[in-house]
Amino acid sequence: MRRIAAAGIAIAALAALVGCAPQGSGAPPKLQEVNLTSLPVQASAAAQDHPALSAAILKEINSYREANNLGRLAPDAKLQRAAAVHAADMELRGFFGHFNPDAQGPRERVLAVKPGFTGRVAENIQVVEGTSYGSMSETALAAAMVEKWIESPMHRKNIRAPEMTDSGIGIARQGNRVVAVQVFAGP
Repeated sequence: MRRIAAAGIAIAALAALVGCAPQGSGAPPKLQEVNLTSLPVQASAAAQDHPALSAAILKEINSYREANNLGRLAPDAKLQRAAAVHAADMELRGFFGHFNPDAQGPRERVLAVKPGFTGRVAENIQVVEGTSYGSMSETALAAAMVEKWIESPMHRKNIRAPEMTDSGIGIARQGNRVVAVQVFAGP
């Protein structure tokens, strides 16, 4: 009896596994090809410049880096574009992450604006919302956002990376909601 019960359990387990197997030819699904030549079209059209807030964030980041003998980050217009489009993309498509729904990540976005780039890439992202953030000056908002990044070990690691030399900061604003993206690049 025990063998029959054990065999019944094994058959039930096998049936459960078969139900999870891919359907069709049995071949694994094809990996998604990631676009390395362009940024998402709708987000590209929606991306806006927020030069005062972007400049204030970079100023705060550079003040922190200088205080820690790390050198200043130079603003880079192409990285700025990649960051602005990613911020707009997150706002438009309602996601929050380093990879968009098309599997495009920070490196792919940099390659889309700087074909042939072979250096290092890092990215910090953040969303803040609420009336207190909406009513802050650009300088105060930048200080608050950079402080949150510095408090986070992984974000702070990107900010402190001495090999990073260039940066672009993108902002998407919707009412009292602010999405910020900082892209770092270096040799």
